[in-house]
Amino acid sequence: MGRACDDSAMPVPDASLSLQQRRVRKMRRDAVGAAIRRAREAAGWTQDELATASGVSRPVIARIELGTAGVQIDRLWDLAEALSTTPSALLADAEAHMPPVDEN
Repeated sequence: MGRACDDSAMPVPDASLSLQQRRVRKMRRDAVGAAIRRAREAAGWTQDELATASGVSRPVIARIELGTAGVQIDRLWDLAEALSTTPSALLADAEAHMPPVDEN
C-alpha cells in the first residue's frame, strides 16, 4: 500500500529536482511569499508586528516573503490567523498572482 504519512518529512532537496521542478518551486515560493507580504501590508503591519502576533520569527517571515524559504503548513495557519484571514485565502491570492508555468 501507500507510504505512511510522516509529519516530519522535509521537502525534497533542490539538488534532487530537475531544473524545471526547481523553477516551479521558486515560482510557488515567490507567489506565496508575496501573498503573505500583501496581507501583512494590507493590515498595516511590519514584519516584527506579524512575528509578535503569529509566533513566527521575523527572520523566517522575511525568508518566506522573499521566496527563499517554503512555508510549513502550521506556520501558514499561524500567519493567516494573525492576519485575520485563512490559509486558503492566502493560497488563492498566491495562485491568482502566479505567472503561468512554462512546461519547457
